[in-house]
Amino acid sequence: MQDLAVHQLTEIEQQLPKNKGTYLLFFTLEQTLTCDVGKFAQVTLQPGIYAYVGSAFGSGGLKARLRHHLKINQRCHWHLDYLRPYMQFIQLWLTQDLQRREHQWAGIMQAWRGISIPIEGLGASDCQCRGHFFQMKKVPAIATFRKKLRAENWLEDNILQVVRPNPQEVRAD
Repeated sequence: MQDLAVHQLTEIEQQLPKNKGTYLLFFTLEQTLTCDVGKFAQVTLQPGIYAYVGSAFGSGGLKARLRHHLKINQRCHWHLDYLRPYMQFIQLWLTQDLQRREHQWAGIMQAWRGISIPIEGLGASDCQCRGHFFQMKKVPAIATFRKKLRAENWLEDNILQVVRPNPQEVRAD
């Protein structure tokens, strides 16, 4: 499966800050997938839109972590690494808020009507969340996401949206 071309990855990387923060990646999966995902062994995912929420508070910040997630990696470290070769990147949302917001963001996604957790615990092995990996029919509106965060007093910093260059190259049936 072809995903991001080198020039597209470079264009996206130029928009990524080195600061620490929280992110939400969106991908499309075009066909049913069955694969091994670490301790989850074999998982099956149906075609659709998927989102993964995380945070980047280590060295390199958001730029390093998101560069890792945008590339297809031979060595799998995070749950997403196992699935990434089969999914195409659509867009990402990020904040440079110095507070870890990934659990709050996961809570917003989990409560959102029309968004489900396809595999309990995936992406959340180091916390008490039901999951940090979500399935949906379409990418939600970022304005609605911001509104939901404001309602909980969890919007401390602006949320930047980075969209895949040439998004028409990606199908999201």
